[in-house]
Amino acid sequence: MAVGRGSDVLEASQVRIHSAVGGVVGAGFLIAADVVCTCAHVVARAVRMPDNEERAPDQPVDLDFPLLDGRPRARASVVSWRHGGADVALLRLDAPVTGARPASLVDGTGVWGHTFRVQGYPVGADHGKWASGTLRAGQGLGWTQMEAHEPGPVIAEGFSGAPVWDDAQDGVVGMTVAADRGDRTAYLLPSADLVDERTVPPRCPYRGLAPFTEDDAEFFHGRDEDTARVRAAVRGRPVTLVAGPSGCGKSSLVRAGVLPGLRDDGMSVSELRPVPGVRASAVVARALTGVLEPRLGEIDRLVKAQELAELLETGHDVPTEVRARVLAHAGSAGHVLFVDQLEEYAGAEPEAARDLLGLLAALAGGQDGAVLRVVATARPDSLDTLVTTGTSDLLSDAVQFLAPLADEDLERAVTAPVDAVPGLWFEPGLPERIVADAGAEPGRMPLVQFALTELWHRRTRSMLTHSAYDELGGVAGALVTYADHALAELTGARQERARRLFVQLARPADGDTFTRRPVRTSDLAPELLALARELAPGKLVVLSRAPGGAERDEIVDLAHEALTRLWPRLKEWLVASRDFRRWQEQLRADLYRWQTQNREPARLLSGSDLAEAARALVEHPGDISAHERAYILLSHRHARRGTRLRQIAVGALAVLTVLAIVLAISTWHSLRVAEQQLRTQAAGLLAQLSGDRPATDPTTALQLALAAWRTDRTP
Repeated sequence: MAVGRGSDVLEASQVRIHSAVGGVVGAGFLIAADVVCTCAHVVARAVRMPDNEERAPDQPVDLDFPLLDGRPRARASVVSWRHGGADVALLRLDAPVTGARPASLVDGTGVWGHTFRVQGYPVGADHGKWASGTLRAGQGLGWTQMEAHEPGPVIAEGFSGAPVWDDAQDGVVGMTVAADRGDRTAYLLPSADLVDERTVPPRCPYRGLAPFTEDDAEFFHGRDEDTARVRAAVRGRPVTLVAGPSGCGKSSLVRAGVLPGLRDDGMSVSELRPVPGVRASAVVARALTGVLEPRLGEIDRLVKAQELAELLETGHDVPTEVRARVLAHAGSAGHVLFVDQLEEYAGAEPEAARDLLGLLAALAGGQDGAVLRVVATARPDSLDTLVTTGTSDLLSDAVQFLAPLADEDLERAVTAPVDAVPGLWFEPGLPERIVADAGAEPGRMPLVQFALTELWHRRTRSMLTHSAYDELGGVAGALVTYADHALAELTGARQERARRLFVQLARPADGDTFTRRPVRTSDLAPELLALARELAPGKLVVLSRAPGGAERDEIVDLAHEALTRLWPRLKEWLVASRDFRRWQEQLRADLYRWQTQNREPARLLSGSDLAEAARALVEHPGDISAHERAYILLSHRHARRGTRLRQIAVGALAVLTVLAIVLAISTWHSLRVAEQQLRTQAAGLLAQLSGDRPATDPTTALQLALAAWRTDRTP
């Protein structure tokens, strides 16, 4: 977390410098976790070398923290030495001191009339004396004048190296370097002159378009209440789904706020990220294999992951058994599975996303006091897609909505990170201007972070300035300017490849909007993948890999969805390609359905769908992936095979029809002949029987004759 402000921080940073024989020779203060700032002449006295020595001493320096409990002692070595007008020495502690915290440095210019306070160790006051007064302006040596108030102590020898706390800015405005003898006037070296960037390398406290990570927790601010709420939800529920609009900071909240707190609670953490085209069981298995078999090599890990994926698909009791195994390898309080940006998976492959959420819900639970928990992030518009009959009750209780940052919280997110960076501050009025320029857009935080990152790169010494902000074009202009600049550096042919690449990294949404779409590297043409790798270091696109995945699982993504809304060039490309991309997204849905339904021939393309696919294959050959192309060609072969079978069937039917007609004609002719014969025979029978038997009617005689004829016929 970032360093707080106030007298407690000032006291936690205070240092006394001791001589080799134990006496106090001056003051100092922490400017980083293990770096102490003091005067060079104070160090010279501590190690008994001439005050005008230009070379840094080799001897270690003894010091302590007099205002901390137990007054812990420490040793430090000189790592930066500026003797003379600057009179600054930076000392690196052998080890950080528990409870000590760096002081926050603030702007040392324009401080006329500000009140200050400072603690020094004059002769006879080794335990320290506080003095206070009023700050004035700079003078010829680059020092700032300060005047001690009466009737308090004067600032004299022994105050050298002490931090001067500016009450108006609530931070350290500089370091005491000199005092006029017999006078209440003293001098400080402004804070901008204290930090040597070779010794304390500057670290940007902003993340640009990338989310905050656990390593950035000290710079993450503005979400304290939300962090506590979501952390409690994760501890108390099997599944927690953090939902909010794109750009509101869901990923940063979980990564930099919630997960570090859960680790402090004794829980271990692993992350899984769904990859398009990979079934839910495989996604989960790859993440859990890293927990269950952390020492396996990549090949063995992939084999184990495949085995675990098959197990997860076999029976209802398997998730319970897997949970027990995971918790046996987890932290003392349990384990957390984190799924980031679930909405992207839900948008591309809804059925797989529902399967994933259902499987994770089955895995979540408790075991012998430890718990396996699931936390995921998603946009609200994906919740309906994720709901199934088995998860509707679960989701209704699991969702934690995250609203966009209010202006007050956004301003804290802008200003607080500078406290953790020695010698960094804003020009007055700039934070308020940035917040106002950000407007009320729900995704404004990433844009603000990007502008701040660019502003940090353009800082003037230790200050983030209005002039640099103007050069950026404000919040919205910073991202668009950067994207246009990156595109302008590409040659004509590579710009056309950039158009094809960026069009593939977004998909049409409702109305005139578009959303980003992660793409597997295997689904990109070789020339587009090469360009993506070229652009990735500049953060315009992002290359990442699912945890536990192999090289082929690498995915390419836009740096942020704001590009689809604010970058005019990209919007132009997306609008021009809308019809093709709508068709392609439908093709991908058909392909996925065919793959997941046992590759049934009935799920192949046919009719007008196949004709449209054939046209697209001719018009956009480089924008259709190998998997999509294979699906279209297989559909074509299946359709041709069906056509041949229909042609054979029609031909056979025609032959049979002709034969039937011939047979019918032949049969009709035979019946006519037979009828005449039967009539003749019937007449003869009647003549023979007419003398001694009752007469038989002609109809009955004919029936008998026909029966006889049928009996004589060969079947």
